[in-house]
Amino acid sequence: MFFCVTSRLGFRAHQPQDEAGFVAMHTDREVRRFVGGSAWSLQKAQARFREEYLAQPTETYGLWATVLRSEDTFIGSCGLRAPDGSHPPSLAFYLARPHWGRGLASEAARCFVDLAFHRLNLRCIAAEVQEGHRASERILSKLGFRLVSRENIAGASRVICHYELRDSSRPAPLL
Repeated sequence: MFFCVTSRLGFRAHQPQDEAGFVAMHTDREVRRFVGGSAWSLQKAQARFREEYLAQPTETYGLWATVLRSEDTFIGSCGLRAPDGSHPPSLAFYLARPHWGRGLASEAARCFVDLAFHRLNLRCIAAEVQEGHRASERILSKLGFRLVSRENIAGASRVICHYELRDSSRPAPLL
């Protein structure tokens, strides 16, 4: 059963049959290049899937298995990470390389932005992108996110760009 759907995608809890696709995605150095720098080992990917993703999420927040509905195939993990009290929920989308360049990440991101503002009634959501990840930067720009800060990751030669999107149809919260 899907948590939510778009014209081409369905989002549901990760199931055992998703493990091979999940492992292939996270052991692909091109996929991991902009989300930590290096591909996971086979053992790390399997362990993370079984311990942190299998049967998850169970509620609204989390990274949902992203399924290409026409093929009933796992293609990634997308969703909203829960707020931590000092930060708003954060949009995240990870797709396996064979599914890049088809507008699927934009479709997934748009779905969770709509969910955030129209079903969850949030006022703001965040997103993080490694500087230079042009595809993700374009998606966030198209959705109206604005850059709010940059963070240099010491010793990693990485810069993380922090974005936010506010629901402009709602009044700003009173301070």
